[in-house]
Amino acid sequence: MTGFWDSELGEVTGSASDAFAKSFKQIPDGTMALARIESFINDEYQGVKFLTVNWVLTDGDFKGAKVSQKLKVLDADPRDKDPVKTRHRGLNMIKLMYQLFNLKPKHADAPTDQDLAVFANKIAGIKIRETEPNDQGKQYNWVSEVHDSKGFKSETGISVVVTHTNT
Repeated sequence: MTGFWDSELGEVTGSASDAFAKSFKQIPDGTMALARIESFINDEYQGVKFLTVNWVLTDGDFKGAKVSQKLKVLDADPRDKDPVKTRHRGLNMIKLMYQLFNLKPKHADAPTDQDLAVFANKIAGIKIRETEPNDQGKQYNWVSEVHDSKGFKSETGISVVVTHTNT
């Protein structure tokens, strides 16, 4: 049993460096880190249903940072170039995660939040990617790979730098 003062990220020191919020930094493209599943839930955005895995990095330069993984397996997203391929890849990712953590789905229907709760607090190695800047110039991180934590090597990637030239 854990107590109130126990933290998954390590010793609670009360030091300024551990207590003060760090400035937000984009996690560089290609970063590999161990991470814990904070939640795995059914989600929805603008009427499109999907699954979201929320990860918390547990080591490396970005320890404590959060990154989400969308699995578009429930509804076709009209913004997707190839929704069939996206769904197929997402279904394979879910199956990979079930296998990785030695779990089995309880039924053949779409998973409920209760079904997905078995993934909470599981640790895996993940690869983090950066999107290209959108119309507003914002970039986002996303999880592209999930690996067994045993023997996983963490490393910081390289930020995507976009330059514009006038020709």
